[in-house]
Amino acid sequence: MSDAFLINLPSGKDHYYTLKPSQRAKYIRIKLNSKGELSVTLPYTSSAKQAHRFIQSKSAWVAKQLSQLPDPHCHKVPDCIDLKLLDERWVVSAEDNQTKLLQLDFNEESKSVAFSGHIQQIDEFNYLLAQWLKQKAKSVFNEMLESIAEIHGFHYNRLSIRAQKTRWGSCSSSKNISLNCKLLFMPEKVVRYVMIHELCHTIQMNHSQAFWQLVEDCDPDFQAHRTLLKGFKSL
Repeated sequence: MSDAFLINLPSGKDHYYTLKPSQRAKYIRIKLNSKGELSVTLPYTSSAKQAHRFIQSKSAWVAKQLSQLPDPHCHKVPDCIDLKLLDERWVVSAEDNQTKLLQLDFNEESKSVAFSGHIQQIDEFNYLLAQWLKQKAKSVFNEMLESIAEIHGFHYNRLSIRAQKTRWGSCSSSKNISLNCKLLFMPEKVVRYVMIHELCHTIQMNHSQAFWQLVEDCDPDFQAHRTLLKGFKSL
């Protein structure tokens, strides 16, 4: 682990930072990530003393950047949940009560979701929301996937619904398909592309030219849909 040093900020507070010597660096630069971790990258031709002096000269800039970071303990409940695939817009209300566990109630008829309890319990909030999305996605995805598979002559074993951070779908060697419930936030053409992509893996367990040809046979506009999918990576 790198040694940690302290920078004195204009407010009088201190903040830890680390030094990272680099053969590729041409000049000293400061990096602050979303977690508030501060580091100074310096060329091997620069000394640690120069790096310390440099970051201290930028203390006002560092303080400003730190002030703009989101509070990791603060969680804002969204005003609405827009499920593009289903053409549904759910209105969200929240009642913050720090003495109660977080609860979620949804009304299918009015398309409304009510959160009550300690709103700042972000892990519990995300869990409850994911469970609801998974429940919504299960029947919808099953019907869509079965229909697409029948149209194009694919055969798969089982479908599971997950709430993953980085993957929209996957297909195992046993032809078990997994889909991300967050696909509910996407247009139908993008969701269909993801499903076709995974169904093609039941035949081609790779991303070879033969695989992409199979995808194109089923979805001639897959390139456009794939580009749209990349735009949703921040969800």
